[in-house]
Amino acid sequence: MYPKSLLTFLFSIFFITILHAQWQPSGLDLLPDTQRVASISVLNEDVVWGISYYDRTPAPVPSSTIPWVFRTIDNGEEWEVYPIIEAEGRICQDIFGINDSTAWITTNGLTSDSLRGLFKTTDSGKSWTEKFDGAAGGGFIHFFDDTSGIAIHDHFMTHTIDGGENWQNLSPFELPLGISETSFYTAANNALAIAGDTLWFGTTRGHVLRSSDRGINWNVLETPFENNDVIASTAFRNAQEGMIISYATLFQDLILFSDSTKIALTFDGGDTWELADTLFDFKVNCMTAIPGSEYKFLGATNGLSTISTDTAQTWQHFSYRPYNAVEFFTSELGWVGNSQTSVDFPAIMYKWEGIVSSNNSIVKNEVKINIFPNPFSESFQFEMNIIDFEKYQKDDLILDVFDILGKKIMSENLISAQSNIQFPSTPNGVYFYSLKTKNSILSNGNLMLHR
Repeated sequence: MYPKSLLTFLFSIFFITILHAQWQPSGLDLLPDTQRVASISVLNEDVVWGISYYDRTPAPVPSSTIPWVFRTIDNGEEWEVYPIIEAEGRICQDIFGINDSTAWITTNGLTSDSLRGLFKTTDSGKSWTEKFDGAAGGGFIHFFDDTSGIAIHDHFMTHTIDGGENWQNLSPFELPLGISETSFYTAANNALAIAGDTLWFGTTRGHVLRSSDRGINWNVLETPFENNDVIASTAFRNAQEGMIISYATLFQDLILFSDSTKIALTFDGGDTWELADTLFDFKVNCMTAIPGSEYKFLGATNGLSTISTDTAQTWQHFSYRPYNAVEFFTSELGWVGNSQTSVDFPAIMYKWEGIVSSNNSIVKNEVKINIFPNPFSESFQFEMNIIDFEKYQKDDLILDVFDILGKKIMSENLISAQSNIQFPSTPNGVYFYSLKTKNSILSNGNLMLHR
């Protein structure tokens, strides 16, 4: 029998190998230890904003607590990181990027009546100005266009029609929520779903609230969830097709977390919902829609899953690292942040590489390859069946190799079914390879370097 430590190591190797097929780390050591990525905002192929705060912040928030903002304008090649001194004593719940230099955040002191408000930056996050001081500024924020925006927290709403220079309470002032019923989220950008002028979000009583006029009027939608099921994430692909998930229940004003996740879907904008047969035996933190993909939704948790077109019945699991706050810009570009951070899991972002589709979102191991010697010292021999090679060569066969942290250290374009591959000058240890084409992942595994 293998010792427990060896089994754990082999288990980790297996799942880290799968991880490298698509998610690649970006911004190692981007934030201080124990920071949690609370929300992200993906503007385009180059610009991504994010916020984080101390992962173990108690309530009320200590006066010395400082949240952080980070931003890339070159698709994650480089990041700028700044402490938000102006929001000292608060945590940041949500961020909405306007352009590469302007963004909004919501802040919360985690008490019922203090330190909730909206801040704006126009200098890429270096400095912030509080534009709204009120309860509605502690949760979600969204701008529909250059002038019109909305912020929501608990029962409260506020909106702007002048780009955020002035904020006013919407009528009715309070959302139509019941006793002990509020919004809840793990990542704010995965809780408020938007399609055009329509918004949806879930509550701690298993309901979905929907507004079709930018938050002026709201409908309470019934779901197949129980009255004490907490909806943690809401995602819509368009005005009709959406999903909600729940992994917690409300008990005497306390949120109790479970190790399973319920799923419900709608195909009529939320008027009716159906409970999926799938019941995960693990917690899914948040959900996002994937534009332009037959895989419609993707969930982030201590592991990663995708959903197929068969109404949530088939999921493929990808990885076992702590993730939080996920968003896709296209089917080929997505981002997810780290949470539950520690020295073992530095607070970083991960970027999705490769089309999310049935062709390449799953490591298929379609072809058998031979790599020897393994362990190796300076180089190794790569071999694959000549029939397989000729089949896939037209799509550009590439062998990528990653280190233990997921950093790509080499990429070899294979022009022959047999190749002697020189390894770069790197430390001894375990490395991971992925054999791929431009359309699919064919095989992956691990390498052992011992000079």
